[in-house]
Amino acid sequence: MLKKWQKRLKTLINKFGFQKKLETGELTADEQKQLFAEYEKEYGVTFEADREANEDDPEPDKNILSESDQKELANMFGEAAPKTVPDLKEKVIEQKAKIETLEKDPEPDTPVTVVRADPTGVQILSRTLGHTSHTAEHLFGIANPLMARGNWFNELTVTKKGIVSSISKKQRNEFKDAFESFSSQLKARAQELEDGNMLSLLDFNKLIAGTGAIDYTHLYDQAGEFIVRRTDLILAFLRTLPTVDHIFPMRSNIQNKEIAPGANFGELSQGYRKGKIFKGQVNFTAEIYSVVDVMFKFLFYDLILLEKQYIGYLNKEGSNVIKWTFIEWIMVHFGTILRNEQNKRRIVGVRTPQQKVVANPAMFAANGGLRAIQLVEDGLKVYPNKNYRTYNDSTIVDYFENFWDFHTQLLPSIEGYEMNANLKHRPLYIRNFREKYGRDTDFGGVTAGMINDVDANIKWVPNMPINNYKVWITTPGNVENHEDKPFEMLDFYFERDWEEMGVMSRWKEGSGLQQAGIQYKTLEELIATEYENQWIFTNFPATTLDADETTVDARLNSLFETGANTTATNISNIIKFKGDVVIRIVCGSLENATTVKKEGKFKIKEDFVPTAIDDFIELYPEWEDYEEEIEGEMVTLSRPSGNFLELSRRVS
Repeated sequence: MLKKWQKRLKTLINKFGFQKKLETGELTADEQKQLFAEYEKEYGVTFEADREANEDDPEPDKNILSESDQKELANMFGEAAPKTVPDLKEKVIEQKAKIETLEKDPEPDTPVTVVRADPTGVQILSRTLGHTSHTAEHLFGIANPLMARGNWFNELTVTKKGIVSSISKKQRNEFKDAFESFSSQLKARAQELEDGNMLSLLDFNKLIAGTGAIDYTHLYDQAGEFIVRRTDLILAFLRTLPTVDHIFPMRSNIQNKEIAPGANFGELSQGYRKGKIFKGQVNFTAEIYSVVDVMFKFLFYDLILLEKQYIGYLNKEGSNVIKWTFIEWIMVHFGTILRNEQNKRRIVGVRTPQQKVVANPAMFAANGGLRAIQLVEDGLKVYPNKNYRTYNDSTIVDYFENFWDFHTQLLPSIEGYEMNANLKHRPLYIRNFREKYGRDTDFGGVTAGMINDVDANIKWVPNMPINNYKVWITTPGNVENHEDKPFEMLDFYFERDWEEMGVMSRWKEGSGLQQAGIQYKTLEELIATEYENQWIFTNFPATTLDADETTVDARLNSLFETGANTTATNISNIIKFKGDVVIRIVCGSLENATTVKKEGKFKIKEDFVPTAIDDFIELYPEWEDYEEEIEGEMVTLSRPSGNFLELSRRVS
């Protein structure tokens, strides 16, 4: 049996991935220092003292779940069950035995009575998760029309085999009606939870463990109880997908536009004097919250093919609880894709005019947080600090520290502010930090108040492109995402056209700031304030074009600034661009100022000829349709044409 210090050290070696280096004796001094520092931090005793004590590791607690016990429990609840649970081992065995018995027994004559006898116990959990036996009338013994046996899509759930070689018009209509019914229930349930401030209670791991905090007592003895429980589980599952709500919080119930007023007060206090002497000045501000319509439309050419995909999914995914029925599987499958697209759009989305092609890019459907920041900069409320542009792997730490320090000196207090940066650059930051401070720290952090890779002052933002160097400082929650109704995106409905069947949904999205700053009439007035009346502070992460440069390399950045040229210069091409990114070209010098002409690849309104520093033009890719043969059939797809359209410009 391993000693206590041996077992502890082995755990940390595995945590840091040092196994192979240890075997070959290649563990460096810095890595050993890091390992022993973590040992003391984790166990409250130095490695040397623990090894000298040389104590035996105590026998494991019999009431604690082993790895095999946890795997059995995961199979019982499904693959997405929590990896650790607080229940005692004996309780798990007891519940497992109950479920096995329940699966073998037919539905009782009075199922509601039997279940209600144990309203929060294993019967409820087993039936909600779909672990009970099917009856002759219903899937899992759930007496609800959605679970009725006889329909081909429900029989598919029972047999896991193809039911028919062709689907009739009647069967298509049955499928369409059942799907729309379930989709409507899902949306209605989401709205009910939103209205009751209960969406935050949808904890997936707790629901599948039978310990959820949702109150279902008002549903007892109702036929729809288990459908509600199942919709809650689907909603909870979709909430487990990666989200950006902890960075850009979600504000709901915005139908079109909403004005958020604000005010910035000057000094109020002064020494006492008699009489009507007043002091104070207020500048009123307003931010406009807006949302735009976004849609999802998908055409099923062949429901038989979809049926085969469902069967393949069942065989591959095994005990995953999110597969209960054919309709629920489609809901989760498309819901997962849409939610992941939306989470990326909530960061980098830019609303552009929708082009007349089959498929516009998902990132061009609505504005995200970065676009909201850019728009308040364009609106002369926030001036980006041009002393801070792009950084690299050897300058990132100094860049972040200096950026933070500058605003520490600028603001009366930086308490409560956070700095936001690209999550993809975090590894660069960590490596540069260790390079700079490796000999001065035990990896538990450096002096108090200094920025480092574990400091709470840095909020690492996901879904930003690798070539995006935007950094901003503001209070948490100041940048928001907006929507109309929660989960409105999942309100799917079908339309049938001969053999084909289309599914779609429509919802609203947007992004904005609670407070940005006082709006000035001219850029010169804004610059003169020296950031005094701003609630958000940003950098200017532009790549500077070489003198006389006529080609923009979009692999480097999406923000470019022109410089002084030796001769008249015109941008003639943008290379290595992605089809869902907006390119901005900013005037940095009026010496033979770089222009963009309405010719060649640029289908813009008119020639762009800047007349002042900071004038800009924004360009986005034009898309075109083309035909491609897929599995013997010609299909219409969309791709960038190589040309560019104009999104916006500023010419002073």
